[in-house]
Amino acid sequence: MKYIPKNPNEFHGNQVIINSDRLIFNAKVDSILLYSEKAIGFSTNGNFHFDTDNSINTKFIVNSPNIYLGLKNQKTGTLPTEPAVLGHQLEEVLIELIDFLIGMSLDMCFMVSHKTTMPGQSTGMDSSNFKILSNHTNQLMTIQGSIKSIMSSTTKLT
Repeated sequence: MKYIPKNPNEFHGNQVIINSDRLIFNAKVDSILLYSEKAIGFSTNGNFHFDTDNSINTKFIVNSPNIYLGLKNQKTGTLPTEPAVLGHQLEEVLIELIDFLIGMSLDMCFMVSHKTTMPGQSTGMDSSNFKILSNHTNQLMTIQGSIKSIMSSTTKLT
């Protein structure tokens, strides 16, 4: 966080402090809006929840030029640097890569000659290649089928 607010006992200026065993803010007809010039901080010794209606059109939207999930790294003191993945774009790249590898595997099996039985004769396919490359192709197809499972069904990025 670029700006870190002072603790209430260190702040000099007007402030409102509400201290109670429980606080409830309820807007019966419209919204609750919070505005601040520099920061809004939430802190709890327990859980923090955002709950929305369960309908398909309900959204949880975070609009910021930078979104960090996690705290500063204990060793380096820096914010998280690992970028989130755009699932559909990653899916397209991985499928394209696996399609290429499958095609290359099949080309190696059927389009490239590997074996000669007599010196000076043209080479032919080594039948043992088919079984080996077929196993690799099946493995690639299994990986390709699992790509969709790496995408979050709830977290969306643009």
